[in-house]
Amino acid sequence: MNNKPFLKPFFLSISVLLVVLLAWGLRWNALTTLNIDYDEDDYMRAAQEYTTIFRTGNWTAFLETNYRPEHPPLAKVVFGLSLLSLPEKPLIGDHPTTSEPNRYLPRDLLRNARITSAVFGTITAGLVALVNPIGGVFLAVHAFTVKYVSQIMLEALPALTSLLAVLFYIRWKQHKPKKETRLGWLIPSAIFLGLTASSKYLYCVAGIAIVIDWLITAVENQETKKSISKILVWGSLAFLVFIITDPYLWADPINRLNETIFYHAAYSSGASEVESAGFPLWQPFIWLMTTPKAWQPNSILIAIDPLITLLALFGFSRQLKKQPVYAIWILVALIFLLIWPTKWPQYIVILTAPLCLTASEGLKGLFIEPVVRLYDRIKNKNRSIKIIEPNNFKKALPWLIPGLTAFLVFTLLPLLFQAGVSLTDFNSVSMKDGLNGGIFREVWGGLAGRIPPDNTEFPFRAKDVNYIGTSSYLPVFDYIKSSGILFFDIFWTFLSVFLQSILGIGVALLLWQRGVQFKRGWEALFILPWAIPEMIGALMWINIFAPATGWLSLGVEQYGSSFPFAGLNGWEQTANLRLVVLLISGVWYGFPFMMLAASAGLRMLPTEVYDAAALDGANSLNTFRYVTWPMLMPLFIPAIIIRGIFAFNQFYLFQAFRTGETTLATLSYNFFNVSGYFINGQFSISAVLNIITIVILIGFVILLNRWSKAGEGVTYA
Repeated sequence: MNNKPFLKPFFLSISVLLVVLLAWGLRWNALTTLNIDYDEDDYMRAAQEYTTIFRTGNWTAFLETNYRPEHPPLAKVVFGLSLLSLPEKPLIGDHPTTSEPNRYLPRDLLRNARITSAVFGTITAGLVALVNPIGGVFLAVHAFTVKYVSQIMLEALPALTSLLAVLFYIRWKQHKPKKETRLGWLIPSAIFLGLTASSKYLYCVAGIAIVIDWLITAVENQETKKSISKILVWGSLAFLVFIITDPYLWADPINRLNETIFYHAAYSSGASEVESAGFPLWQPFIWLMTTPKAWQPNSILIAIDPLITLLALFGFSRQLKKQPVYAIWILVALIFLLIWPTKWPQYIVILTAPLCLTASEGLKGLFIEPVVRLYDRIKNKNRSIKIIEPNNFKKALPWLIPGLTAFLVFTLLPLLFQAGVSLTDFNSVSMKDGLNGGIFREVWGGLAGRIPPDNTEFPFRAKDVNYIGTSSYLPVFDYIKSSGILFFDIFWTFLSVFLQSILGIGVALLLWQRGVQFKRGWEALFILPWAIPEMIGALMWINIFAPATGWLSLGVEQYGSSFPFAGLNGWEQTANLRLVVLLISGVWYGFPFMMLAASAGLRMLPTEVYDAAALDGANSLNTFRYVTWPMLMPLFIPAIIIRGIFAFNQFYLFQAFRTGETTLATLSYNFFNVSGYFINGQFSISAVLNIITIVILIGFVILLNRWSKAGEGVTYA
């Protein structure tokens, strides 16, 4: 008897059960220990109003009741139902949104409402586990999700209903060939999308993702007209459900809907709490790369949100091929969060379900599948025929010795010295002892077990070097992570190298075209920014953008807003404009290298494939997408790696502009500088930052090589 068909659902059921238990345990701990947050008192008051309506049976009151009407009432109604079993309490006071959270909410009401949120959050994690158990685990432990679905927030219910809308759409899509003319699973999909809209508008980005995926599939299958009619029916049903489940709109649908929409626009652009927060454009990425554990460590037991985000980044292409609607969902949500001026941390819950599913694909591609392949190779090793290759190492050794010597002297020894310094409290006060053998004495004695780690407090000011072990690594890493420096360095590297690559490839393609005159002259002109030392180039841009004395500021002062690029004047006052100014300088400096790499790669491409593409009728866009870029990528990836390392370690640009944002290299210098960041130079902390930087860059190179498969070279068909 074959047990496999039985074992698969059995193990899936066990996996889902474990995920549900894990999700509930983390959410129970959060709901019982989290401090009262902003908005919880508002939604508690709204819940009390609906509880009163249920108790009195005055159903017409639904038409005029919706405290905080900027959000639909469904989630508030559900909170109201959760309070019915408790004794009635005085109505929570009406306070402005700028006031501090009400710390004196009735604890029994607070717990019941929070439990309601946590139940919805747990069900959502269980549904994700049904699709992918690893994704379910990630959603169960995602710290920001745990926090905001364990409080009296509006996130838990629409997070569940939006996921159900997508899951039923996927179910319909999978069964479409069998029941092509029926709506089938689309009906519950539309119902849950309507319930999402009547809970919180923001979560309807899932519906936009469904429509985009639907249209892409329709275009591929040449069923556009038929699909558009079904989309209209599906959307109409969702809108009807929204209207039915939002009785507050019934009395005056148009005006009240406009009131809600315009409130969000006015609040996001004029509310004092939004302006005082001063979040930059890229703040949603910061939330995705950090955790709320530092806010209340005892409430957040697991904090691996940055790891989940990184795994999702590497699993994105796999998800796009496997189930594109999840990838589209992430993209649509991110675009909306970047555009929307209000950037509160709870908003990222709109994408954590597809993010965790995509992270599971990243984990499979990066770790699980390679381990399985390695196991298979080891298992089949004895079955393969071993071919003994001649050993040419002895012949090559004399040629390798000079390079190995240079690597040892100029790379390995300084790296070992930095690693040794990072295990001590070496600083400018202990410089004499350190350079007279104190570093070697303490490190050797500490590693040999003869010297116990010292408990010296930071900042270090001891006159003699002391061995402290690896005690500095975790606090330093927590600092660069919680302060946003690590995220900004990664974000800066990605964004600047991406723009440099786009511009470099674009210029290379223009110069590669036939009929372009003076190609060498144009190349020499474009190389000039790269030929100028980075510090000199940074000072040139400072002359343009200096706040009071730069050319831009003086030009605007003289000619007013008609002066070119006048919108960048005052760039130092906002994070978004600071990033734009830094990117202008960074891209100007870095794109020539990418242009040279792309030009060299284009010259190596065979002309035969372009002749074949022309015979097949490929246009210029398809030729670049399917011919030029696949062959150019293995040659271009090493240039991306080099520019990525330089961008991650960018120093002079940030030192010259003196902006609030910084890189790890700049931070390392600030700790190292005797007259800089602290009273005395903290050489050991600088060394810790350097080691962390090296580890991150090694991981970056390995992962980019694996993702791009650049090491396999180019295979011409």
